[in-house]
Amino acid sequence: MIEAIMGMQTAQIQGAYSTALMKRSMVDAESQALSLINDMMAAVPQPPQQYTFDVRA
Repeated sequence: MIEAIMGMQTAQIQGAYSTALMKRSMVDAESQALSLINDMMAAVPQPPQQYTFDVRA
């Protein structure tokens, strides 16, 4: 009976550890994605501040 209890506790610890690793990898992936988006936005040239139109009638 003690072995069964120890086995259940081990399974719970393994499950909690697995969940913690998954959460950590999701946080890392999120920060990498945000960094990539910010880098891509910085690489886009900014439009001119004032538009001029040359219209000849």
